[in-house]
Amino acid sequence: MKIIDKTPLVNEKGELAPAQRFQGMLKYGFNWPNELRDQKAIVTFFDRQLEKGYTLIRNLTLGASGITVPMILLGPAGIFVIHITHLRGRYEARGNAWNEEAGTGFKPASPNLIQETARMASALKAWIERQGVKLPVPIEPVLIGANPGLHVESVKPAVRVLMIDGIKSFVTNLSTVGRVLSAEAVHEFTERILNPRPVRKGTGIPAAMPAPAWEEEKTQPPPGQQVSRARAIFDASEESKPFDPSDFDFAMMDEEAAPDSLTPALADTNAEALPARAAGRKRVIGMTPGQLGIVAALVVILLLIAAVFVYLVLTSFPLP
Repeated sequence: MKIIDKTPLVNEKGELAPAQRFQGMLKYGFNWPNELRDQKAIVTFFDRQLEKGYTLIRNLTLGASGITVPMILLGPAGIFVIHITHLRGRYEARGNAWNEEAGTGFKPASPNLIQETARMASALKAWIERQGVKLPVPIEPVLIGANPGLHVESVKPAVRVLMIDGIKSFVTNLSTVGRVLSAEAVHEFTERILNPRPVRKGTGIPAAMPAPAWEEEKTQPPPGQQVSRARAIFDASEESKPFDPSDFDFAMMDEEAAPDSLTPALADTNAEALPARAAGRKRVIGMTPGQLGIVAALVVILLLIAAVFVYLVLTSFPLP
């Protein structure tokens, strides 16, 4: 398996320095270092189990949108967006709802990891299709709980939910299901995700779209026919207008989605339904004004503590 690591803030060894760790925790959440550690373990497992033909892109930020997709897996079985969580405890995944245990029942949990995972898949779909290319297969959103202390009760969730003991069977299933993407298509989509190209005209939609790889196995067309379909998608004429990755500045919203807005397969997700534009936030040294305010407050607190310490020392041991 080919691994392409786009994790921000890490050094050439893939490690976080203290300053970058603190910055990452402010930007991505206080569990971010733990999530990176869990990602690394899962990536290592995938690398050992999956054969050639698979590519895994780690922590790719989609242009100016600021949306970072933890893991994108492309291969013969399809395209998967994988979200890793370090949570522990008892949760429920019901439809597009993500609930946590409360007494004898469950209550809505924040953030909603089901909707976050689904929106990442929708964002990646828009990232590709706004280049004028129609995906021949739906992008499958997968939520993986990497902590052995996490238990999830799944009731027809809108995304595939895996606990740590289900990862092996998921990977094994990828190796046994029928091929839905040719090696050529995997390469083309990988290149488009990493290096977006000018918008194309005249792209066609494949006559039939396979079902999700983890739901059922479909009989595939002959290899020659499959390659020609992929070629038809990618050989359309290009427009002269230069491509600007910053045009992809959609953002995930925090509101709850309508109950019918997400389906288990997400096969009919509309890329244009994403919010049009994120509110512009000026960043200084990679942080928003709010994050800078938190850092400034912490600095002031540390200075006050230091001043109190100096005062106590001077009053306890006066100078002669």
